[in-house]
Amino acid sequence: MKAVCIMTNLQIDHLTQKFYESICFSQEKYPNIDQLQELFYGDGKLVNGNFDNPLEFTVQSYIQAIMHQIEEGNAEFYSIQEIADVTEVFGNTAHRVSVYEHASISNAPQPWKRGVNYIQFIFSDGAWKIISMLWNDEKEGLKIPEEYFV
Repeated sequence: MKAVCIMTNLQIDHLTQKFYESICFSQEKYPNIDQLQELFYGDGKLVNGNFDNPLEFTVQSYIQAIMHQIEEGNAEFYSIQEIADVTEVFGNTAHRVSVYEHASISNAPQPWKRGVNYIQFIFSDGAWKIISMLWNDEKEGLKIPEEYFV
């Protein structure tokens, strides 16, 4: 049973890493939108909690929003990586608290901005897929809890 749990966590680790890689871009490299769509179950749901009124997307509308910003010249670079995580699995469902750091300019000084992504997964047809994602960036008055860095 322990081997199944380790394998599950490795699969979810890999899926999360692929998500972050998919949305990174620069002037030389667009986001990997084909890969991004493959990571989600159905239409997926992505919610940006950084505003008074959350911004809600499907995978397709999220891709359209990113590509629009790039094509309009409003975004030339984005990099994000996971720096800590806590994953819980129960049967065919999983939840991950993913602490990330990100930058929107290529020469951004360290440390980068940080935030928390809550990601839900489902195991279907022999593979883990992302069902939904909700995130919020760290800011003054909103610090990431220390227990997320375990």
